[in-house]
Amino acid sequence: MNEGKIFESNFRKSVPSDIFYLRLKDSATSFGQDSVATRFTLRNPYDILMFNGINLFCFELKSTSGTSFSIQFDKKDTSKMIKKHQIDGLTDAQKYNKVTAGFVFDFRNSKTWFMSIDKFNSFLSRTTKKSINEKDVIDNGGIVIEKTKKIKNYKYDVNKLLWALSERE
Repeated sequence: MNEGKIFESNFRKSVPSDIFYLRLKDSATSFGQDSVATRFTLRNPYDILMFNGINLFCFELKSTSGTSFSIQFDKKDTSKMIKKHQIDGLTDAQKYNKVTAGFVFDFRNSKTWFMSIDKFNSFLSRTTKKSINEKDVIDNGGIVIEKTKKIKNYKYDVNKLLWALSERE
């Protein structure tokens, strides 16, 4: 299993049982399938939906062993880590009352952060950079997600994050 999928699995296992959790299915092309062989390609607006009884959370999970996440500005440039349709999907979700949307950025060699799509878009509007790094996340209001290392995997304090985000409304 690749490191990104391990991160997603660890994140999922960290969600308390009383929180509704839905992982949107990836299309075949997400698993390295030949896009010529697939007739339609589903492009999910984000990875997961969670509901804590108060708010709906729409998160796109990103993980890297590097120092930054590249951002897609041109639809034809599919090599970027953060896709234009993900930015658009999160931005659309955030428009609704009691919906919190954003990115969960896992810098594997450092910390894991939540950054709301509003703060991400604000960052994009003020920069000419083609990527976002950990310092950018910190400087633009990212919220650290506490994590503890087990023997091999991590456990994330998802409950604390969701309640902190709920209280900000």
